[in-house]
Amino acid sequence: MTQQSAILSIRDMVKSYENKPVLNGLTMNLYPGMVVGLLGLNGAGKSTLMHCALGILAMDAGETRVLGETADNLSVKTKAQIGFVPQQPFGYEGFTVSAALALHRSFYPGWDLDLEQSWLKRFDLIPKMQVQRLSVGQRQSLALIMAMAYRPKLLLLDEPVASLDPIARRKFMTDLFDLALGSGSAVLFSSHITSDLERVASHVALIKQGELLLFKEIDSLREEVKSLTLLGDVQLPTDLRVLQRQGNTVLVDNYQGQIIEGVKAVSSLNLEQLFVALHS
Repeated sequence: MTQQSAILSIRDMVKSYENKPVLNGLTMNLYPGMVVGLLGLNGAGKSTLMHCALGILAMDAGETRVLGETADNLSVKTKAQIGFVPQQPFGYEGFTVSAALALHRSFYPGWDLDLEQSWLKRFDLIPKMQVQRLSVGQRQSLALIMAMAYRPKLLLLDEPVASLDPIARRKFMTDLFDLALGSGSAVLFSSHITSDLERVASHVALIKQGELLLFKEIDSLREEVKSLTLLGDVQLPTDLRVLQRQGNTVLVDNYQGQIIEGVKAVSSLNLEQLFVALHS
């Protein structure tokens, strides 16, 4: 995968608001087929990262490239290969669902009409309904269809399933993974629902205080991020990366199953436990 060109390349991204740093030197690359779950507290910079990556917000420093082009100077061709669903989707008041889709579809020659119709049924969206009469969840569903039906090469989703019911959410997340693999797309999605990330993400990016604390394949995260219970003042191997320390409990990365003198217990964590441990 890493031998291919990155679809999204972020290098040393810095962004501040009123002299308060929101993103501080963040670097990551997304390649075809990657589904990256973006995790962080409210205000950690997840939405800002996406807006900067698309050139919606200007960075203070760093560089972002989408399909080889700089984010602040994307061509029309490249923009047509990007899908984005913000936290609070969009207008189209005065349109019916079908009319809104028809207008949106007209901008994308590669639109997959079968996929559109399939997801209209999946999300129980009635084409004749007025957009302004849709619930928050239905609007979010419509925004997802609009962002995904032309099979973009880069798909950025900011809390995409927060308003969906559990069944629709699970089906959508499965489709999201299949879309990335089938279309060779890269997906970056933020969510507070850690079970969704564990279910479909190939990688997890965890942001804390404006920095990218972890960026790992989810299988490697399960195997290499551990909670160590120490018997006392223990000198840990230098190849272990300490993520968090609380008393005699240390959260580390890069654990390879080695026996460490003075370590009483080694515990695995699921993603929710890891998130809580890193922010406690």
